[in-house]
Amino acid sequence: MSCKYRLGKNTNVKSAGYNKYYARTHTQGLVSNEELAKRMAARNTTYSEGEMRGLLIDLTELVRELAYEGRAVKIDNLGIFWVGAKSKGVTDPTKFNATTDVTSCWKCRPTGEGMSKSIAVTRAGGVAIEWQEDTDYNSPRTPEP
Repeated sequence: MSCKYRLGKNTNVKSAGYNKYYARTHTQGLVSNEELAKRMAARNTTYSEGEMRGLLIDLTELVRELAYEGRAVKIDNLGIFWVGAKSKGVTDPTKFNATTDVTSCWKCRPTGEGMSKSIAVTRAGGVAIEWQEDTDYNSPRTPEP
């Protein structure tokens, strides 16, 4: 397995890593429910692509519903999914307004064998990951003409 990265410069002057370059993952496209259903149906299963698509739709709706109820949802050997909150700090707690001071975000913590550590390590889910620099951008390592 091979994952792509691109080098990016930290331009945050307040950061301890200011002016340093860091690897940033570069995804190779988004996989849709349709493609997942096709690939799952091709894995020696008795379910058709349409049945798989229905299962995926039901799964995503249920995970979303449970997370919006404040529950964390664990999918074995994949991750625990929940809704997180980011909020602005206020000096006067009586001025805190959840409508304007809180934004929500999706969170995921990897679970399963080999995933107890950060998935940014060289092994993710027990699978060795080979990192390669993406060739489809102007790398800061390439000398300018």
